[in-house]
Amino acid sequence: MIKKAKIEVKSLNKIFGSKQVLKNVSFILEQQEHLVIIGSSGAGKSMLVKCILGLENISSGSIFFDGNLISENSDKQKVLNKLGVCFQSNALFDSYNVWENIAFKSLFNDSYPDIFNLKKLAVERLEEVGLPTNIAEQYPSELSGGMQKRVGIARSIFSEPDILIFDEPTTGLDPIMSKKIISLIGKIIKNSKKTAITITHDINLALFLASKIILIDNGKVEWSGTPKQAMLSKNKLLKIFLNG
Repeated sequence: MIKKAKIEVKSLNKIFGSKQVLKNVSFILEQQEHLVIIGSSGAGKSMLVKCILGLENISSGSIFFDGNLISENSDKQKVLNKLGVCFQSNALFDSYNVWENIAFKSLFNDSYPDIFNLKKLAVERLEEVGLPTNIAEQYPSELSGGMQKRVGIARSIFSEPDILIFDEPTTGLDPIMSKKIISLIGKIIKNSKKTAITITHDINLALFLASKIILIDNGKVEWSGTPKQAMLSKNKLLKIFLNG
């Protein structure tokens, strides 16, 4: 069976003044694939995802969702509704409790939110990410870093989006918690059969989770392939990542 492309990026360029931060980036992400984008800090990983999310306009090139071209005039909210994003900093709102953070998009975007059912679903998402349901009324400041990360993941899957995006999900976590978060993400993607993109500098995460890896360096695709191909590659920069 031929898989359908969920996201296709063609010859994408992003320029700020005299600086080009993305250079002719192209890739195809098919249904149920997990693309892991690796690269050093400042390589262009986060900017690429911001362009995909529509948070930054591209200078040239094309982005397609389910075969539909996304432009500056497109209904970006319609695109964003297909995406579930877990941000690097978790981006939890201090003044809202855990369940309100998880259900935030529906709670504050819907004209007449069903509070009872939204809270019920948020509590179910807590269980899915391995957190006790009795923290639903607590606030982010009362949680550990690992728990905050799980709440961020719970929010990303709350509305059952088509595509999940994880931005540096293990940054700031100790090695033990990092392994737990990697395992959790893998479990969520496997069970939900979602298409996913993860940005990371953690090669262990990439090798464990990815069906496809892209190495970004200086704004361009330096290497792409499967985890197995990565282990056999002679690309010098990729070898640096593999060897830590």
